[in-house]
Amino acid sequence: MISEYDEVKKILDQNNVTDIEDIEYGGECFDDLFSYWADQGEIPYGVMKARTGMPDEWIIDRVYDLGVLLDQDYYDANGLPLNFTNRYHQEEEA
Repeated sequence: MISEYDEVKKILDQNNVTDIEDIEYGGECFDDLFSYWADQGEIPYGVMKARTGMPDEWIIDRVYDLGVLLDQDYYDANGLPLNFTNRYHQEEEA
């Protein structure tokens, strides 16, 4: 049995995604991930319909949670994703 991690990694690899920002709303990779989790019954219906949450945020959070792209230096000293730190606040000493 193939794990969720392996399936998501395969989808990301097929779409040449190496950074979380490469997953664009409405793009092929987004659609593949959306379909995968919808078929598995994992993505909540309200999120699928964008009523109780945004599907792109749910997908990004799920990819983060799985740690699929974490083989790069992805977190700063505060434990935040580097792209979050660079965009929204100055890095602080941990």
